[in-house]
Amino acid sequence: MNRPTEANEIRSHLRRSQRVPAQLPVVVEGKLTDETPFEDPTRAIMLSAHGCLITLSTSIRSGDRLILRNIANREEQDCRVVYLGEKQGGRTEVGLRFKTAAPQFWGLEHPPRDWRVVLS
Repeated sequence: MNRPTEANEIRSHLRRSQRVPAQLPVVVEGKLTDETPFEDPTRAIMLSAHGCLITLSTSIRSGDRLILRNIANREEQDCRVVYLGEKQGGRTEVGLRFKTAAPQFWGLEHPPRDWRVVLS
């Protein structure tokens, strides 16, 4: 058996909530290192009840606090940068973790079963 697959399977079992692939328009707001505010429209490409994966053109650091706004329902979530991935085409993959679980934030009509457990 392929080791990366085994590792991915183990990690998926350790996740607090299932991931859902998407292309959901969002806006990220925060402050640069010099305290200048920024706003970066983007898309959430992987969703969970506890956060998401996005791409940003703005340069940020792990641990930064950001506000994520869902364009569709105008809801906002306080987030923390927990992952900085590869840079491609001037954008960096960024993993965000919500301050508190918020499965309803995404407005999915049929969220994964384990997201409903988080709501109760």
